[in-house]
Amino acid sequence: MVLDDLKFGVATSAYQIEGAWNEDGKVPSIWDEISHGNMKWKVEENHTGDIACDHYHKYPFDVRLMKDLGVHMYRFSISWSRICTQECMCSNIKGIKYYQSLVWNLLEAKIEPFITLYHWDLPKWLDDIGGWGNKKSIEYFKCYAETMFKALPDVKYWITFNEPAVFISNHWGHNNLSKAIKNVLIAHGEVAKLAKKYNKKIGISLNLMPVIPNNDLSKYDRKAADNFDKLHNKIWLDPIFKGEFPDEINEIEDFGGKLKFNKKEKKIVSTPIDFLGINYYSMVKVEYSSNNKNHFRQVPFSELGVKKDDMGVSIIPEGLYSICSKMKREYGNPELYITENGCATSDVIYHDARVHDSERINYIKNHLRMCKLAIDNKVNLKGYFHWSLMDNFEWLYGYGKKFGLVSVFLPTQSRICKDSYIWYRTFIKNNSFREKVLG
Repeated sequence: MVLDDLKFGVATSAYQIEGAWNEDGKVPSIWDEISHGNMKWKVEENHTGDIACDHYHKYPFDVRLMKDLGVHMYRFSISWSRICTQECMCSNIKGIKYYQSLVWNLLEAKIEPFITLYHWDLPKWLDDIGGWGNKKSIEYFKCYAETMFKALPDVKYWITFNEPAVFISNHWGHNNLSKAIKNVLIAHGEVAKLAKKYNKKIGISLNLMPVIPNNDLSKYDRKAADNFDKLHNKIWLDPIFKGEFPDEINEIEDFGGKLKFNKKEKKIVSTPIDFLGINYYSMVKVEYSSNNKNHFRQVPFSELGVKKDDMGVSIIPEGLYSICSKMKREYGNPELYITENGCATSDVIYHDARVHDSERINYIKNHLRMCKLAIDNKVNLKGYFHWSLMDNFEWLYGYGKKFGLVSVFLPTQSRICKDSYIWYRTFIKNNSFREKVLG
């Protein structure tokens, strides 16, 4: 049957859904500080993640929703500050027991847990000493990872970091680009080594974007596209798969220090991973510009039929196929999972108490068609996670952007399964429907 071997799932992250921000021994993270107005960033409408979707208390119900949905996998993250309440203290028993109970519920429902160790919510105590810019962060991350490997022996799949390109470029948890980039990559490699000891499958999730020149006949636009590709994609891919930063990376951008590994660091960062997670949302078009050092600027997509979601992101399903093909062509065809893919839509609850999100259904359908095309062309794609299970705290946008298959009415925490939830359930469970959709 069509895509019979592809596993389907949904994804979330701790700060975006859990709530319980100061319960059971949890200490503040940088996102508690940001949403409470204690840092330079401002969240829209002064929203916070204090309660969020209250998943910390409602996880048994949410697991039942996932079981009814029929997903094979659930990707979620652990709140580091629930586990490690201060330096070298990774022993908050109540926090550990919460995740043990969540995993037990998932396994009981025959849903494979995929755990992300770091999804942007750095403990404040670590931020106070420089965060990812401090070399101590490497050892602290290893300690935290080993604590969770031991606490959750039945979890096979682990992800070190989610989208380092985002939290590094936004300075969420550090104040020095070059040091933070290197420390995050070394921390990833050290935990990848540690994972082998505990017989875990380890990977990393990168928000990769295909890059195309505005004018393919212009050598300047082609060079601009190459520069952007190095700064956004290859700056992470090349160290992980080749043990070195891309050529000319320090000439393209000023990182406040030279990006370079010594021999020992090269070996650590290129520790083999078992899979690569790709978070795919869109692609980029660039042209040559003489106005900055890196000589490129982004060009908006104006082609007929290119729509944008509620976040203003251009919806280009073909880019998913393109980035997967790049991994096959340039990086040895590693095992891949689409660890995030989704769109923000202006959802409303209608008079029939339903959410008729047809735009999201079309989005999922068209991207799954690209998954099929990739697999047909021998890309080693193993799974697809929709972002997100439920509407949640969308970082600096607060609760204004809706990505979920499930709507959450925050005042009562009631859940409503959208039309997209029903469609995705049918797609997963009904082979003939899947055949009809994908052909």
